[in-house]
Amino acid sequence: MTHNQLVRFSLMSLILIFLFIDSYGLYTKRIYNQRWKLRRYEVGGGIGICQVFGDIGGTAEQKNWFGLRDLKLDETRMVYGLYARYKIDPVYSLKVNTFLGFGHGDDADSRNDRGRSYKTRLFELSAQGEFYFISEERRYRSEGMFNRRGMLNNYSSISAYGFLGLGMVFSKANVDYSTADPGPYDEIKKKNVGAIIPFGIGLKYVIDDRWLINSELGYRLAFTDYIEGFTQVLDSKHNDIYYFLTLSLSYRLETSRRGIPSIIDRQTRRMR
Repeated sequence: MTHNQLVRFSLMSLILIFLFIDSYGLYTKRIYNQRWKLRRYEVGGGIGICQVFGDIGGTAEQKNWFGLRDLKLDETRMVYGLYARYKIDPVYSLKVNTFLGFGHGDDADSRNDRGRSYKTRLFELSAQGEFYFISEERRYRSEGMFNRRGMLNNYSSISAYGFLGLGMVFSKANVDYSTADPGPYDEIKKKNVGAIIPFGIGLKYVIDDRWLINSELGYRLAFTDYIEGFTQVLDSKHNDIYYFLTLSLSYRLETSRRGIPSIIDRQTRRMR
């Protein structure tokens, strides 16, 4: 091989190597960009705490910062939830919730001790849209593409999102007048249904490509004043509100080529 032939061969080899590297980079980026579609469905459940702010209880005299100044640890109760999430794209998701929560309030040590207390149960059905301002999807970095098992690893450890939604709350309450009879403007409604607007923030910790830990702080603006089963017609100026603070475990479901969970896809194919 002559010197000119060797030079041409070397140049062609370098060109082919650069083309291969470039095409491989585009291929791996394409895999990364589509990775989230492989597990876009998520199911989970968890527990947390519930705080209801109504006409009974509370300590704040004036502005109470969305009820936070009325927070009383001895009136905090448990909440249990299940949910399903669908990832629209790497930034937006849709989540459907079911919650069973418990609330309690007492006028003792409140701004107006009238001898009233209550216990209530809440069943919530809601849907929320989520915007991830810290995305689950890690930016493409060639040096961190694969984990120890050789699997493509493009998930960041921590993600965060804000959410806004719409739902319904079904409540059943018991009101106790321990030291005073009901007044002429007191109204009691033990069973009640009302619309709610949930909004708040959430955090996720990604364990691996299947399992996640999820925490949410959610404020519920209710379009009813009977969540605790009681209202005062003349004095009550605002509807009830309540908070959920939850911690849950989530599992990502594998998505089939038809864009539905693989477990459902297999069952539908067997039924044909």
